[in-house]
Amino acid sequence: MRKILFIFGFILCITSHAQVKEGLEIPPHPKIGLSLSGGGAKGFAHIGVLKVLDSLGVKIDYIGGTSMGAIIGALYATGHSGEEIENIVLNTDFYSVLSNRSPRAETSFFEKNVDKYLMSIPLVKGKIILPSGLSSGQKNLALLKNLFKDYSEINDFSQLPIPFFCVATNIENGKYKVMKEGDLALSVLASSAFPGLLNPVEIGDSLYVDGAISINYPSGLLKEQGMDIVIGVNLDQGFEKKENLNNIISILDQIISFGIARETEKQVKQTDINIQPVLDGIGVASFDEKENTIQIGHDEAVRYSGILEQLPHRTVEDLSYKKPFFTDVYKIDALEVDGDHLYDKNYIKGKLGFKEPSYLTFPAINKKIDRLYATNNYSFINYDLQNNNGKNILKLNVIEDESRLFLKFGLHYDNIFKTGLLTNVTLKRAVFKNSTASLDVIFGDKPRYYFNYIMDNGYIPGFGIYSSAMQFEQKDNEGNIYEKWTWIKNSVYIQSVWRDKFAIGGGLSHDIFTIDDILNKDSHKFLYPYLFLKTDTQDNIEFPTRGFYVDLQTRFVNLFEDNKETTMQITANVKLNFNITPRLTYRFSGFMGTSFGDSPGLYTYKLGGLFEQDLQNFVSFGGYHLEQMENNNLLRISNDFQYRIFKNYFIIANYSTASLFPDIKNTEFLNFKNNSFGLTAGYKSPFGQIKLNYSKSFNHSQSGIFNVILGHWF
Repeated sequence: MRKILFIFGFILCITSHAQVKEGLEIPPHPKIGLSLSGGGAKGFAHIGVLKVLDSLGVKIDYIGGTSMGAIIGALYATGHSGEEIENIVLNTDFYSVLSNRSPRAETSFFEKNVDKYLMSIPLVKGKIILPSGLSSGQKNLALLKNLFKDYSEINDFSQLPIPFFCVATNIENGKYKVMKEGDLALSVLASSAFPGLLNPVEIGDSLYVDGAISINYPSGLLKEQGMDIVIGVNLDQGFEKKENLNNIISILDQIISFGIARETEKQVKQTDINIQPVLDGIGVASFDEKENTIQIGHDEAVRYSGILEQLPHRTVEDLSYKKPFFTDVYKIDALEVDGDHLYDKNYIKGKLGFKEPSYLTFPAINKKIDRLYATNNYSFINYDLQNNNGKNILKLNVIEDESRLFLKFGLHYDNIFKTGLLTNVTLKRAVFKNSTASLDVIFGDKPRYYFNYIMDNGYIPGFGIYSSAMQFEQKDNEGNIYEKWTWIKNSVYIQSVWRDKFAIGGGLSHDIFTIDDILNKDSHKFLYPYLFLKTDTQDNIEFPTRGFYVDLQTRFVNLFEDNKETTMQITANVKLNFNITPRLTYRFSGFMGTSFGDSPGLYTYKLGGLFEQDLQNFVSFGGYHLEQMENNNLLRISNDFQYRIFKNYFIIANYSTASLFPDIKNTEFLNFKNNSFGLTAGYKSPFGQIKLNYSKSFNHSQSGIFNVILGHWF
């Protein structure tokens, strides 16, 4: 019966795209190796093959993988079943993992305030330094660390539930390196570091990139490990036609394929059961085709059930090998840091929010590492949990970003400031180690500048300087310009940041207003102290789906003027985002501005216009022109329902109501006489937001207002 099944399986195999090695004989008690080739998103086909091996109970004695084959192979080697790996892959957003951006909620206050650039170019000694890859691989490492956390203390990969190795390429000499020991997550990252997409990975004194460049299909290496039978999953699809070479990743993959085609042919000869799924139309970056790719791999492997059933089966002992070393919560007794030359251990502990001892889950550790990486002071952060004499040590190996000077660029259009081309110069470690200076200069219809200098000492108060100058126009109900403003603002302040979430501080501000109303041109100067409390945990500034924003400020206008009454103004700007469903978000926005005393005309609260720039007492309100209404006090409530139609495509319905009143002491603030409705179609592009908005006032006879918004706000 076994011979009949073998012959039947062999016939099926030779009629398919893959094949069984001619004259294959299965020896008694054979050792079975599994060879998984690289191929980017095509590697999801490996999962379908693993599911078939699981269903047949095939016992695998050694796994060798390259690139995506290394990732899938390492998961299988650490005790995950094919079905479990499928669930992991289907629930992972690979586009987000490959992104080099830290989650916005984890970035510092300074970075949130300058989240508006399309391009950043580091300069060293006046020369442009191009990046090693589109992504540092930091997010990839975090994902792998979490997946392999149960085996973080194993350095010898032969001690995994299934012995494992992966292949990487030494970028200095082009030779392959078989990774059989060390940091499992870092080794797998090195094996999958696709040139141009991910930065090379430093291990020891060498730099490594994708193993596919040298040996993409490691069947022969498994034979060298003493395997009698090698099952291989070969993702080679030949060379792509020109119509499929339509992005940088596919072009780079084609170039790499030229160099490895002959080597892959050699490895096929070392493969006894060569399973080669036909993946027409699926490329290395087809991450949206996960389910389809897995199914193709499964269907192809099923055709080899006859021969696969002849191989040794797993025993009960083989199925019980997944034994985690730790519980879900880790007690971390101490922190050790290597590579901390520019930023010392105390700085790192402050940014991590780490206290000794700490009780953390692995996702919590990753979140703290994200927060440290989001400072942009590090190009890569590796970490391990090590047990030393009964104490758990969180050991960080940091590679500091030594770049100090950056050129940045942005582009924006809105109905108030019109077209603007943003150029920026940023200098890190300006004067002090923990300080950053940033100068924005905007060229276009409304030239302006913004300057920020901040010394970030965490909860210890730091010193800051802010300066800006801008111009904008006031329009009447008919849309006619009746006034032009020039506003120059200079501030010095101190600020303390708690847990990188809350900023509290105060300072001194000097405002210069020049008002040109066609007939007259007047200049006004104000010097006043102010206090503030801010927090911003929104996941996105343009299409937020979760998180909140709070900005509380108090100003004492005319405090230093002997012959004028001091006016205290308190403003509260709040945005709350509630994710009702995966597609639908409700956003509540509230603004309250109150004046105790008579406000100078330039400091009354002004309602109207659509904008997100900080214009102090100007309050955004759809359906109205900029500063269409004003008074000493203002209360505005805005409701947005944001619905994601497709990926990155949104439609937003808005209803806003506002009350303007002269005196906070009476109940006029409850008279909401200003109401408007707006509808926005939006697209979150790689270059920032694209929004088309129509808004209409319910209380004025004026026509509705059409707004176009392009690019990040600045």
